Amino acid sequence: MTWNEFYQQLNAGVIHPVYLFTGPEEYVKREAMDALRSKLLPPGLETLNDATLEGVTAQQITDAAETMPMMCQRRIVTVRDWAPLLPAKSRNEEDEVAWMDKWLDNPPDSCALVFYMRQEPDGRKKMSGLLKKKAQTVTFDLLSDSELSRWCAGRLKKRGKRISAKALNTLTYMAGRELTRLCGELDKLCAYVGEDRPEIGEDDVRAIVSASLEYNVFELLNSLLSGDVKTGQQTVNSLLQGGQTPIGILAMLTRQVRQLAHMKCALDAGDTAARVQEQLKLHPYAARQTAKQCARLSAAWLTDLYTRCVESDYAVKSGQLRDREALDAIVLRIGLAANKKQ
Repeated sequence: MTWNEFYQQLNAGVIHPVYLFTGPEEYVKREAMDALRSKLLPPGLETLNDATLEGVTAQQITDAAETMPMMCQRRIVTVRDWAPLLPAKSRNEEDEVAWMDKWLDNPPDSCALVFYMRQEPDGRKKMSGLLKKKAQTVTFDLLSDSELSRWCAGRLKKRGKRISAKALNTLTYMAGRELTRLCGELDKLCAYVGEDRPEIGEDDVRAIVSASLEYNVFELLNSLLSGDVKTGQQTVNSLLQGGQTPIGILAMLTRQVRQLAHMKCALDAGDTAARVQEQLKLHPYAARQTAKQCARLSAAWLTDLYTRCVESDYAVKSGQLRDREALDAIVLRIGLAANKKQ
């Protein structure tokens, strides 16, 4: 079920004995845990009836779940990133899974047991399959555009602020869509515009928000496609000084070039930018900018450039080139080629 469906059931008083919480949106996931606690645990009795476990055995989990609640009907047991759900094989995994398999056939009604995954569970693992069959899986995906807009509007309203649609698009592209990160950026923006100005604009976002790697590489490619090799190299140096790796930048650059080539081929074939955005699952801001970037470039040139990026990536991974050498070479190639086309 989605996290919205979880809240609907919770508000209706429908609480399952075992849950699997998974998905990338940690902020909403934590809020869902808090909502479950508020629903089940009377004020003042939280610490007596709330257990969080890590690095435990199946028996320790079931023992905690079978402990009777103190002065309330149900207790909560949270198991974080349980090893039999993760990719690597864990200690005594077959025995652990067998124990849990039998226990899950008849879990007690006096406990809500939550397997809380900050990493994605390995779908190939037997334990993952068991929880899909015998527990209630709640998936916490990143918010849709409309959900994100409502969430930001609600958070800003409490501060007497609002944000324009264009500024919000730029914000979510620069900072990403994870709410934990967005909370901090919105707080910074509120402080930046001050008490007297009620609306946050796109210029405010660009002035104060810390850009993600994806956004920085997008701006890097924009500089290079304009023939500005100097600014492009400065961006690369800044990213490296900020802790990014040459192979990580090269991989993101290759991805951006692939999206450009895909967009150009699709537009030449009569498709729309909106359709390509949907196919590639692009951010709206990224889709618009990608369409602008590829407007004056040929599909053949972009396809050849993508091939060269892939070849550079392979050369690094096969030991033929050092990562920084490969990155500098492809940055120079794009910039010089763009200059020749102008």
